[in-house]
Formats: sequence, C-alpha cells, structure tokens
Amino acid sequence: MTRRVLSLMRRISRRAVSVAVCTVLSLDASVAANAQPSPTAIVDRVRVNSARAIDFHAAVFPESVYVGQQVTYQVAVLLSEDARNRLRRDPEFRPPELRGLLAYELGTPRRVPAREYSGRRYEAHVFQRALFGIAPGVLTVPSPQLTYFLSQSSSYFSREERSVVHAESAQLVVMPLPEEGRPADFSGAVGVLEARTSFDATAARVGDPLMLTVRLEGEGNVKLLPRPMVELPWASVVPGSERVRIDSSGALVRGVKEFDFILTPTRPGAVVLPVIRYSYFDPYRATYEWAESTPADVQVADGTLAAGTESDETSRLPLRSWQVEERRAGYDVPTIWRLSLLGIWGGAALLAFGAWWRRRHRARQAEAPTESVVTQRPLSEADGSPGSIARDLRRTLLQQLAARLHVPAGALVVRADVERVLRRRGVTRSSTREVLTVLDALAVEGFGDATHRREPGPDDLRAQAARVAELVAAEAVAQGRTRLWRRRGAQHGSRLGLMLVVLATGLATPAERTVAQGGTTSGPGDVPLLVREASAAYEARRYGAAAERFAEAVSQRPRDVDLLMNWGNAAWSAGDTVSAVIAWQRAARLEPITADVQERLALLPPGARGGIAEVPMVPVYPLMVVATVCWVLGTIVLIVAWSRTAVADRGVLRVSVGAALMLVGAGVAASAWWGTSALDPHGLAVVRRPEAMRVQPAFDANTAGGLATGDIVRLAAVQEQWARVEHADGRFGWVPAERLSLLVTDAVR
Repeated sequence: MTRRVLSLMRRISRRAVSVAVCTVLSLDASVAANAQPSPTAIVDRVRVNSARAIDFHAAVFPESVYVGQQVTYQVAVLLSEDARNRLRRDPEFRPPELRGLLAYELGTPRRVPAREYSGRRYEAHVFQRALFGIAPGVLTVPSPQLTYFLSQSSSYFSREERSVVHAESAQLVVMPLPEEGRPADFSGAVGVLEARTSFDATAARVGDPLMLTVRLEGEGNVKLLPRPMVELPWASVVPGSERVRIDSSGALVRGVKEFDFILTPTRPGAVVLPVIRYSYFDPYRATYEWAESTPADVQVADGTLAAGTESDETSRLPLRSWQVEERRAGYDVPTIWRLSLLGIWGGAALLAFGAWWRRRHRARQAEAPTESVVTQRPLSEADGSPGSIARDLRRTLLQQLAARLHVPAGALVVRADVERVLRRRGVTRSSTREVLTVLDALAVEGFGDATHRREPGPDDLRAQAARVAELVAAEAVAQGRTRLWRRRGAQHGSRLGLMLVVLATGLATPAERTVAQGGTTSGPGDVPLLVREASAAYEARRYGAAAERFAEAVSQRPRDVDLLMNWGNAAWSAGDTVSAVIAWQRAARLEPITADVQERLALLPPGARGGIAEVPMVPVYPLMVVATVCWVLGTIVLIVAWSRTAVADRGVLRVSVGAALMLVGAGVAASAWWGTSALDPHGLAVVRRPEAMRVQPAFDANTAGGLATGDIVRLAAVQEQWARVEHADGRFGWVPAERLSLLVTDAVR
C-alpha cells in the first residue's frame, strides 16, 4: 500500500513539473509571437487608393525596438482584377537603401485572396524582410519603388504603358539597451539563446591539442554574437575559427554560431570544464539573461609534448638581487638625444672653427701691404685730354677696388653695388661716401660735356683716387666680416661653447637614474620595504601577493630593470601571463643584450615575442657613444687637413681618414636610431583575454582570426570603443579597446 502511494505521488509530481515546464515554454513562445506581426498584417493596415490599378504600401512592425532586436518590414503589392489581366510581365521592385540596419529576406512571399477596398477588389502579395538596428537613434526606411507595365487593350500586340509607384517611408525608433541590471561581462549579445559545449575527442593528453566548440543557438541575429570568454587553469586557450548558419524561413530569424577554441592541457589528471555563462539581452522580456552550458569532466593523460605541472622548486624562477644604491635603467630616449646633439653641435662647431681659421689664414695672405696701383700705373696719353685721363683713372681705381674687395670687376659697375660691397667689406660710411664722391667726379670729368667739367688737373685726380684706394685698403676685410660681425661672432661662439658645456653636463648625468616617470617619486624607504615584502611572499610561494608588491615598486621606479624582471617572475609563477609579458617586455627594451632577459622572453608564447613583439639585441647607448666619437674625430682630422699647408699626398690622406671616420659615425648612428625605434614600446598593447579580430569595428563584421591572452599588438587607429591593431604575425583587424592593456603609458617614458 505504501509503495503504491509513493509511486502515485511521484507520478503526480512529475506531471506537475512537466505541466509547469510546458507552461513556461508556452509563455516564452507567446511573448515572442506577440512581438511579431502576422505575415499579412500590412493588408489590414493600409488604405488603398482605388484610383490606382496597382497600389503599393510598406510598413514596419513594431515601430520601437531595442538595439539588435528584430523588426519586420512588410511590403504589399495590391493588384486589381483589371491590372492582373493586363499585366504581361512581373513588376520591377527597387528596395530602399538601408543605413544603420542589417536586413535578411524573411520567409516566402504570401498571397492574400482578393478582398474589397473602397468598392474595388484587390489581390495582395506580401513580401517581408527582417531588419536589425545596430545603433540607437531614429532611423528612416526610405520609400521603395515599384515599376510595372500594363497593356492598353487585350490585344497581344497592344502597346504597354509604364507606371511607377512609391510606397510610404517608415520611421523606426531604436532604443539603447538598458543600463539597469546589465552584467559586468555583457558584450552586446541580443536575442534568446542557448549554450552548449563539445569536444572533438573523448580523451586528452598533456601537450596534445584538443578542440573545444561552444555552440550558441537561438532567435536573433546570431551573426552579431561576440566570442565568449574561455579561460582554463589546466590548459592554454587559443581562439579558433567561427561558423554561422542563419535560418530566416520563419517569422523570426534564428541561427547557430559556433566558436572553436584550441586547448592544450598542461597538467595531467581529472580536470573539469566549468560552466560557460554567456550573458545576453532578451528584447521581448527587456531583461538580461544567461545562457549556461553544462560542465564536463575531462581526463588528461600524461604526455611528452608539453611539460606538466612541476614542483614549486623547479617552476619557480630566480629573483634578481636588488639594492637601494643600484640604479639600473638601461638607455632612455633623452640620453640618445643628448648624445646626438652633442655630436652634431660639436661637429658643427669644429667645422665652423676650421672654416673661420681657413678664411683668416687666407685673409692674412691677401692683406699683405702693397703699393697702390693708382700711383704706379701711368696715365693714358692717347689724346692728352682731361676726359681721357679721368676715364683711365676711374677704370684703374675700380680695378684696384675689385682686387682689394675680392669681387669681380663687373660687380662695381652700378653705384648702389659699389656702396653695398664696400659696406659689407667693413668700410666706414664716411670712407664709402668719399669713394662714391671721387667715382662720381671722375665719371662727370670723363663722360660729361665741357660745361660740367671742373678745373683740377691730372695730378689732383690721381691724388684723390690714390687716397680713397688707401682708405679702402686700410678698412676693408678679406671676406666681408666687419668689427661688428666679429663681436657678434664672439658672442655666438661663447653661446655655442656654453651649449656644448650644458650638453656635456647632461650627458655626464648617469642614464641609470630612476626618476619615477608616470608615478610619484618615492623616498628611499618605501621601495625597499615593498621589495622585502615581495621577496618574502615569493619565498613563501605566495606568488600573487609577490607580484602585487613588485608591481607597486615598479610604479614608483618604472625604469628599474631588476624590479621589472622580478615582477615578471612573480606574475609568471602566479599564472598571470599578461603582467609577465608587460614586465619582461619592458625590461628587455631597457636592457636588450642581457642574457637572463632574453631567456625570460623565450618562455613567452609566440604572439608575445615574435614579429612586432621581437626585441632586437642592439646596444643603443654604446653605439651612440661610438658614433659621437667618430663624428668628432673625423671633423678634427678634416679641419687639420684643411688648415695646415702640408704636402699634397699627406693632405689627401688626412681628408680620406676624416671622411671615413665621419661615414662610420653616420652608419653607427643610423644603426642606433634604428634600434631606438625598434625598442620603443609606445604604441604596443597586450591582449588581456581571448578575442576575435574583425575586419570592421562592429561585432557583426567578418573575423580576421583570433587573439590569445598575452599576444602583443600594435595600435594603428582608435575609433570610439574599438582599436585597429596589427598582430605579431602581420594580421590587421579591429578589437574592443577594453580587451587591451598598453605595454607602457605616455607617462612612463
């Protein structure tokens, strides 16, 4: 009796549960069904113009939706009985241009039996499209166009008449998703979804790849669904391919989207694939829901392709010794600038000095005292007239002035040119005016008529010309540098020397100084305390706490390579790949030729150490020192070769040696600058979690491959919440900006 009662109660309870489940499912179906219109809803809504043989209408259902929710766009073509008999070919339909909406052809066209509108019977043909808004706002669906041809009579050879009709345009209000109740891991999925997981094999081995497929199925535009996040402590996860299938044969667009993940187990034993929770927004209930998969047990056998879990003593990386007095920060860009400026300014100063010395040497030779040509050269006695004597004197004076001023004789033809050249060569204003007066007098005497000539004889003219020639010879300099210019040159020389001293002082400042760039410079007691706490936590195998302490110390001394290395060691031991990549990459770009730094980089995944993430072993600072020394020595050798009056073959040898030194310095400097640009960490970012790259900044765009946790990418452009990146293997694509962490911020430089 008791068994029968228990059996009856079990049956009743099972019946009640099944009824409840059916009720819930029917409610869900009714909610979704009520949100969608009838396939012929537009026929009951339109107002037919009975004056038209063929009428054309369009409408959207509903007129207000959420982002990503389906909108049904219906177009109705109404044919009168007369138009159906006269229509010999199908009408031409031109759909509207949709902006900000994604469209799918929905189902098959529906034919509605003829009914009467305004005293005239029409047969309706309804076409449907599913539209999805991808951004909030008020959108307008433009008016579609229908072109048809009707014969003017029932005769087969009757001429056809072309007509064009337009349907109504429609407005659609796309509302943003509500902020209330939004989960923290929500990534923009809209619809009614279910989640499932499956493996491509029943057994797994350490090091053997295993394919995990996450299947999302349900109502909505599944093409827009972003990739779910999968992180496992017992395996490395790399995103794989994606597959999408859309079914638009019913009233609601449905589909399936599958995401592949390549798992590589790293430890043997019984492990569990946890429940994958995928958050989405249900537009019909206006609530956020979760699609949850079922957990699965996985047995991982021992393997040889990848190392399993090692003991703490074996897997723990050794820390670098750190001391308060030790200031290690590698090279920095300001130091490279100081070295470059020192070489450039030093070489320019030495070249300027050599050019000045050469001009001065030649000027001393040119300024040797000579007797005036005017007093030595006899006057022309061709005709013995005063005019010919004045012309000969003027020509002789100009020739002597041109020789003394080191200009061609043709440059002293115009009076303004004579004045300009004399002033540039340092002749005083009064002497210049006197020279111009004598030249004018000689011109008047030699080329003027008898009424304008004066009385002085040939001896007086010769005396005036000789006097002004002596004035110019005494005051003019060789290369046009007056006393004023000499004073200014001395001032510029002193300023140049002061600049060189400042640059040398800045260069002498150690490059290893550790100013807290991007953070607050801490006192000497704060960082040692953090280092002691971090080291103690690391020795106690509390790697997470040690990584946090080292990260705090690095924030105060961002260029300390020892702290960066220890931070990366602790993060790597704690399983924090992103922090390890950031720490070791920054340390490697400060000390690219250190052995233990290169060993740590070899532990990182390929996406964090290859391609654009590769750190070239270029000693930038020593190369810049060598380039500066070669440049300065080459300049000195060239100056010596130019300024000394030596044997010809020895001068050529000096010039060749100097030019070779300068070329070597230029080549070494170019190598250093290339290393500087290759080691520059700015513009690089680390992927925080697996993500798919898109060809466009939208979740519905096609994928361009996946990104794994810890991969390094270069930022190419930023658009709103998206970033266009270049992967280490050369691929370009768009990813959400929140999935990236900058390798180094602008504050840390």
